[in-house]
Amino acid sequence: MLNISIVIYTLDEKVLSSAMRSLIVSSKKLPPNLSIKKITLLDNGNNKKKLLSFIEKFTAFSLNIQYYSAGKNLGYGQAHNIAIDSSDTIYHLILNPDVIISPECLRIGLNYLEENNEVVVVSPSATDGENNIQYLAKSYPSLLVLLVRALNIRYLEKMFEEKVYNYELKEVIHNKKTAEVKIISGCFMLCKTKALHFVGGFDGRYFLYFEDFSLSIELQKIGKIIYLPDMKIIHFGGNTSRKGIKHICMFVSSMIKFFNRYGWKIF
Repeated sequence: MLNISIVIYTLDEKVLSSAMRSLIVSSKKLPPNLSIKKITLLDNGNNKKKLLSFIEKFTAFSLNIQYYSAGKNLGYGQAHNIAIDSSDTIYHLILNPDVIISPECLRIGLNYLEENNEVVVVSPSATDGENNIQYLAKSYPSLLVLLVRALNIRYLEKMFEEKVYNYELKEVIHNKKTAEVKIISGCFMLCKTKALHFVGGFDGRYFLYFEDFSLSIELQKIGKIIYLPDMKIIHFGGNTSRKGIKHICMFVSSMIKFFNRYGWKIF
């Protein structure tokens, strides 16, 4: 069976409703042994009243939706760890509230994990709300590439186009190849729960940003990470550089922690 955790800071009920409805549709394609057991909504903001009301609206869909709040913002990874630590199903989906999954997404991903013992997590192909490709699977980052992408300056992107191309695995993604990769996005990580438990879930030293990079590397030590393009999602996530100075500072702080632990790559 499958447990799902969704961390929420700023609640957008319309977006979250779309995500939940896509889960309902996709769950109907699953056999009983792979069905959704529980969805945990982890509240990192002050959304209790609205989220409890939101959950009430979905009780008719036979989904077991639970609410959890520590009463403070734990950070992205630490909040997910609350659900991961108590997860007792074979599979666990780490999911953003701004993700809509395709009807066949869960069936394809779970079947792949069932049939491939060496695989510990799968990542989907993704587009944004305007049907632009998102590059969720990546190679190990360099400082140069991260800065070029964060600054979002066309001149720099053109100058270092090849390095960004290789980092974002564009050949793999454009050709829709199933492939083993090094790093995947935390907006959608369909995992084997025992692998998450073995590595201890997300590293609590990251409050926001790079916790998915770190988890990817830890999971890769015990199994394969697979980019699975037949799994499809729409992800409405935004660019860090457009979120203001606070987010940029958190990004840089987490980046330094990541490189200090796993090794600096400048170019």
